[in-house]
Amino acid sequence: DLDWEKEFNRSYSVERFQEVSHYWWKDCYNQIEKFVLQNVPLSSNSEILEGGCGSGNSSLRLAPLVKKVILLDSSNNALKCAKGLADYYGVKNVEFIKGDVFHMSFKNHRFDFCWNIGLIEHYDFKQAKEIIKEMLRVTKPMGWMLIGVPNFKSLAIIKAKLLSYSFLKPLTFWIKGYRLGEEKKYNLNSLERLIRTAAGERDVKIEQISFDYVGSVLPVETPEFIFKKMDKFFSRIFPRFAFLILVAVKINKP
Repeated sequence: DLDWEKEFNRSYSVERFQEVSHYWWKDCYNQIEKFVLQNVPLSSNSEILEGGCGSGNSSLRLAPLVKKVILLDSSNNALKCAKGLADYYGVKNVEFIKGDVFHMSFKNHRFDFCWNIGLIEHYDFKQAKEIIKEMLRVTKPMGWMLIGVPNFKSLAIIKAKLLSYSFLKPLTFWIKGYRLGEEKKYNLNSLERLIRTAAGERDVKIEQISFDYVGSVLPVETPEFIFKKMDKFFSRIFPRFAFLILVAVKINKP
């Protein structure tokens, strides 16, 4: 299993976090935010929950538009990163909760928008279904839920997969970048099936569904001058090879 405390052990300043300092990641978060704002009707009365928030960067960027943001994670270091980013952005309407996405502590409170990105792929279908059922439980009737996972067709993930092969380590040990670990492969069809299966078991009706591929088609290590000149061109031609798959659903339930 991935060691989340180690994953989010950032001893450097917030200004150096990839979320705020790296052109590739900033563009990715811009696209995530654009998708949410185009598909999820947020307002100044909306309350957002990001379960398994990691750094919480996506939700913190939405914070000025909504009433309140709740960031929940099981990792102390993840929440520490999220607090650092909240201070960096000057976000005040945020609450940090240490908790388990399988058993969230909200008994009666329900949210207008519940989401996570980069969480589900760390679990098999059965485990991921339980997480989504819990997310559906804490979402209001006629509220929205969103799931985002890495796109295994993207160059960034293909590179990470190649770097993870042990037999290639004598040749690739010197190459910087993320190595794919235990992540499970979800595509658009399997992600939609996962959400619909969880909804069926929760007696939740899917009223509306939206999806898109977001983030760059180019890998993270693409030099900035090439990225700025070529990214939009390649993304228009090969949109299904972008970094992330996002699926948003409007739900209704008793």
